Amino acid sequence: MSAPTEQFADFAKRGQDLVTESVRSWTDTVQGLAGQFTGGSRPQLPDAGVTVDRVFDFYEQLLGHQRELARTVVGAGTSVVDQLTEQASRAAEAVTEHTAAGTEKVAETAQKSTRTARPSSK
Repeated sequence: MSAPTEQFADFAKRGQDLVTESVRSWTDTVQGLAGQFTGGSRPQLPDAGVTVDRVFDFYEQLLGHQRELARTVVGAGTSVVDQLTEQASRAAEAVTEHTAAGTEKVAETAQKSTRTARPSSK
């Protein structure tokens, strides 16, 4: 496995863990509220400010991981493009050299043919 692929898998796992943690937190909150309703007492609602902070903290972490993932993917793509460009340049050089060598051989053959085709003057 290449390093970008491993990083991609790591970021995906981190994102999945954050989502799982968030869902678990929301589930615990809802179960706590439901338990308060069934106990006959007035439910104690969570502090709205704390809840807002937690939600935005979660999304801030998630966005940070997505940014790292995007940078890794772009970096891997850039690396692949660089490698392909280098390979294409080498292939073009090889074709040019091969063509030049072939052209020289054709020219030499033409010169030899011209020499042998000339009538000898006596």
